[in-house]
Amino acid sequence: MNIEWISKEKNSSAVTIYSNNITLSKQATLCFENPYGIAIGYDKQNKTVVMKKITKEDILKKEINKEDIYELTIKPSFGRINSKKLITELTKHLDLDFTNQVSYKFSACWNTGLKMLIVDTKEVARNV
Repeated sequence: MNIEWISKEKNSSAVTIYSNNITLSKQATLCFENPYGIAIGYDKQNKTVVMKKITKEDILKKEINKEDIYELTIKPSFGRINSKKLITELTKHLDLDFTNQVSYKFSACWNTGLKMLIVDTKEVARNV
């Protein structure tokens, strides 16, 4: 008998952008355990959205302004960031059009060295 076992792959991290929020898959939220907030930026050169966990210590050290962080609500099966202003800003960078499509889903991966979730926006999952 020559059996080749099929391994169970981890669920991949995904980030879905809607017209009024960003939803993170359960796998993506595991990177942000007990955050004070989330800093979000856009890397124009690599066409990626980056998300970094912010702690209370980061605020006290003044590494980032409190006004520049977003609240991440974590539920058992997903995480969500609600901010129309953030979506408007990302829409400019990513050329998203919510009149023709309800959401845009992107793959994401955790960068251990940078301690950031990197969202690859080069390939869009259409008609999600």
